[in-house]
Amino acid sequence: MEGDSFIPRRERGLDSFTRSVRRGMRRGKGKGALGAVLRGVLLGAAITVGAVAAFALILNWWDASDRAITAINQVIKFVAILAAVASAMDGGTEGGAMRGACTGLLYMALGIVCYSLMMGQSPRLTAHLADLGMGIAAGGLFGMILLSGKKAA
Repeated sequence: MEGDSFIPRRERGLDSFTRSVRRGMRRGKGKGALGAVLRGVLLGAAITVGAVAAFALILNWWDASDRAITAINQVIKFVAILAAVASAMDGGTEGGAMRGACTGLLYMALGIVCYSLMMGQSPRLTAHLADLGMGIAAGGLFGMILLSGKKAA
């Protein structure tokens, strides 16, 4: 027993800390609000990529006007935001408008950054304020609607 020294809990070191952090993350399994919002944004982005690719294939056979293309792109954005907010609201029972608005904002911001990178431009915030506002408004509205549906059920 002479060689065994008592090590207080606070001095166990970094290994103990990292083990407890990993254990806490396994128990939580990304159920926090931020994880849910990020999961929703990624789902919305995936839906957008798939829908835009399908729409591009359809446009090979269909000679659509610019107004029709713009309208269909807006519908794709709304559907993707709705799916993103629904995913972000999964299991959440409060904060529907805020969680939805954050999801819509992050979804639109990601879309703006990706569009700017594809076009070789630097993202200009002022040029995309309407898109960001649409994301906030649609996300907040969808969040309120989905949360009121959960409370009613």
